[in-house]
Amino acid sequence: MKISFYLVKLAFGILFVLGSQTLLASDLNWGFLQGDASVNKSAFNDMSSRYIPGRYLVDVELNGTAMGKRVLTVTGQDKDSLCVDEIWLKDANIHVSSEFYALEYDLARQCYQVEQEKDSNVEFDFSTQTLRFGIPQRGLVKNDVNYEWDYGTSALRADYSANVSVNDVNTNLYSSIGLLANIGRWVGSSSMSVTQQSIDMPMVTATRALYDWKADLIVGKTSTGNSLVGGASMLGIGLTSNSNMLPNKVGYTPVFSGIANSDSRVTLSQNGSTVYSEMVPPGPFDIRNISLLGSGDITMTITETDGRQQVSFFPLTIVPNMLSPDDWEYGLYAGLRDRGLGDLDGAFMSGNLGYGFDGFTLKSSVLMHAKYLGLGGAFVTGLGEWGTVGVEGSYSHAMYDDGVTHSGGKAVVTYTKKINNNTDLQLVGAQNTSKLYTEFSGFAPAVIRDRDENNKAQKSQYNISLTHRFSNTFNGSVSAWQRKYWGGGVTSAVNGNVSANFDFFNVNLGIKTSQTDTVTDYGMSLSLSVPFSAFNRNVSTYALMNQNRNGPATYQSGVSSSLNDRVDYTADVSKTDGSGQPTYNLRSNYKGDLTQVSGRMSKSGGSVTGSASMRGAMIALPTKDDVIFTGNISDTIVIANVGEEGVKFVSSPYPSNNKGNAVIPVSAYQVNNITLLGDTLPVDVELSDTNKKLVPTNRAVVYMPFESIKVKRYLFQIKNQQGNYVPTGSWATTTDGLPLGFISQHGVLFVNSVDELKGFIVDNCNVAASAIKEITELQEVHCE
Repeated sequence: MKISFYLVKLAFGILFVLGSQTLLASDLNWGFLQGDASVNKSAFNDMSSRYIPGRYLVDVELNGTAMGKRVLTVTGQDKDSLCVDEIWLKDANIHVSSEFYALEYDLARQCYQVEQEKDSNVEFDFSTQTLRFGIPQRGLVKNDVNYEWDYGTSALRADYSANVSVNDVNTNLYSSIGLLANIGRWVGSSSMSVTQQSIDMPMVTATRALYDWKADLIVGKTSTGNSLVGGASMLGIGLTSNSNMLPNKVGYTPVFSGIANSDSRVTLSQNGSTVYSEMVPPGPFDIRNISLLGSGDITMTITETDGRQQVSFFPLTIVPNMLSPDDWEYGLYAGLRDRGLGDLDGAFMSGNLGYGFDGFTLKSSVLMHAKYLGLGGAFVTGLGEWGTVGVEGSYSHAMYDDGVTHSGGKAVVTYTKKINNNTDLQLVGAQNTSKLYTEFSGFAPAVIRDRDENNKAQKSQYNISLTHRFSNTFNGSVSAWQRKYWGGGVTSAVNGNVSANFDFFNVNLGIKTSQTDTVTDYGMSLSLSVPFSAFNRNVSTYALMNQNRNGPATYQSGVSSSLNDRVDYTADVSKTDGSGQPTYNLRSNYKGDLTQVSGRMSKSGGSVTGSASMRGAMIALPTKDDVIFTGNISDTIVIANVGEEGVKFVSSPYPSNNKGNAVIPVSAYQVNNITLLGDTLPVDVELSDTNKKLVPTNRAVVYMPFESIKVKRYLFQIKNQQGNYVPTGSWATTTDGLPLGFISQHGVLFVNSVDELKGFIVDNCNVAASAIKEITELQEVHCE
């Protein structure tokens, strides 16, 4: 503040001098400053110019908008009019019109003297180190904000997950690893899951995002997911449109819900392959964002601590979406089927096409094989305030090796309605017109089918889903489905959940019931939690009751909290009717920069069980000579390089490593802001930009360097040869004559410099480089 105060006084003095047309600088009596101090007149002559020669780290502004920091070099030729070249301007995101500033372009120095144009101005505020440009609209080249896709850099990633559980019956192990290789605009991917029973590699693909087509080109092992004629896992090639590449489009993401009676393993399988498995604590749970293989029912198995299992089926019905007028949706596939009930020789081809008209959408699909034909069509229309209705129809013709042919059809009607901002309703009805309708994923021509087997084929299916937000306190949801078979069998299930969140406690009630022919099962879970604060930590106590028809009731109570920002824990005790002994549980999670680890131990009588899991990722950047271990497992990431360790960004909890690289999860095909947390930068580092934007492609690894500038900061208290403070108002310069600033009271001088300070001069007082320490604390120096 002192320095700024004296600079203001000096500025007024200079304005007074410049305003006098009869007084020459060489004739001034400079003794009016601070006690008739001897002052460097050439320095003050420099100050009478618009710009002081030197190298500065300046904040750049364009028409009042901050453009970041840049290093500015002012030469002796720039004293009265700053001349900046085109490269510097573009680096500062100032795009001037060469035509508009043609007369202000200095051919000899290859730079623009912007302020020479009558409607433009440039102002350099020495006290705040701010360079302000005022440029009329015609003087700027229109720079439309149209971010091109960023395909990223070459990288190799391995996302790993492993968990093991030991219960009263056996030991179960599940592990998975996902490999991603980014090469140019291609992304190769492979995943593998391992259990005691099998090793599955459901996906081996290479994909490339096509900007002009708004589509993905897929080569390798993939799936032909199609709601009209079904689909299957395949080995081949595909070209499919991607709605996520368009603005405001959201893909279909199913949610799998259930109720666990104890610490349990939840496993999801589809078409005979395990697609996901994890450990969950007692109570209601949701599993989201799971990559599925295509069409086909999902089987969810909940394995309890004592080995008991609950098996649930989730009919996977994708509600057709409307397309905006003139929007296209398409997919083309060709290859060999990989999964099904049996082998299927020969290639197949599949294609689908959809187009949005004004008020409705039409879709069609076809799948062809030498022994199979599938056709489908759909009509989707909006009913205004009454919701959206979709009608689908499909036909299959299958030829078996024994000469028998099966043909049949299927019709599906869907209805969705957002009743208000708090209520969503979805209804689905499906009817097979013949017991001989055959999905391609289940077609096996070599299987000589028992004619009675057709009586087990699905005849109809009905789904209903309703979610409602009663208020900011109460939320509820219910879903139900029923499936009938041609032989007369019926299966059905209902799931419901109600939650209430109050200031001092939370309540959750979950119910589940299912029926298969004459077998009925149901379950209920009721939980109560009371949060509070203790020892500067958030603590929650809870109580839980579970009841299943085919099992005993379970009661549990416990407490959960955290030790620090990385480690949390839960301790509880549970009791099961008829077991006699209570069970004591301890769970803990650790969220590290390199990995995430969780564990559980339980003791009941003389029996001890437990589980442990670990997940994380490894990212290799061959062109940047770095291997990064991180707890982040997002598909699409930015590697921000700041050249310093321990720096953080707003959207990521992971600090930069010893090579200055920080992992930041981002969203594909959306504008992402990468913003630095300025207080995590070292005091001697400044960045040209603290915020950048980009639109990455899916699963890209974008390397984003932030230009860092080392800034030398010094705080001196200067004494002359007699041991007295140098006079206030004296001007300090480098040994090369570049100005550093003015001396404030008690001989104090504060210096920010982009170059190392190798001595300086105050009047006739020289301070040698050997006397200067590179520290930010106040240091006393003496003149030689």
